[in-house]
Amino acid sequence: MSKLKEEKNKDIDEIQRLRELNAYRERENDGQSQKIRATDYELAKTHDRANELSKISEARDFDLRRTIDTLEAAQAEFAMLKDQGARQQNENAVSQRNLDRGNEERLALLRQKEGEIQRGKDLQAVIFDLESKIRAREDHIAVTRKENDDVKFSNAGISDRNSGLRVEIMALQQHIDVLQN
Repeated sequence: MSKLKEEKNKDIDEIQRLRELNAYRERENDGQSQKIRATDYELAKTHDRANELSKISEARDFDLRRTIDTLEAAQAEFAMLKDQGARQQNENAVSQRNLDRGNEERLALLRQKEGEIQRGKDLQAVIFDLESKIRAREDHIAVTRKENDDVKFSNAGISDRNSGLRVEIMALQQHIDVLQN
């Protein structure tokens, strides 16, 4: 019996140890359950956060697509503006060449105008000189005409005297002829 008691004590000790182990395991299980509940709660929060982040990601993806579309449109507009700028530069270069050519022509015309003005001044001087000569000649002609008129008048007087003298000479010659005959 002592053996039986001993075995019984052993069994009681074993039962006690198993109860303690069981209590320890239950506490451990409770801790694990609490950890699982905490993990489930964290998992639910993480899932909610993941959903929120997914929505944010979708919104950002949408914004990114809009931004990409805007960027592509801006790049296309930039390329168009760049081409337009290049065309305008070419047009500006052509306009500048035309302006330079126009300026050269204008300068040539100004030089020609200055030459014409100088030529006009020279011609005016020649005209003035010719007008002076013409006035001098007209004055000379007027004097010559007056002298001619005077000479004509004088010639008319001399012609009258000559006629008178011829008449006298003829009369004298007739008188001489009469005397000689």
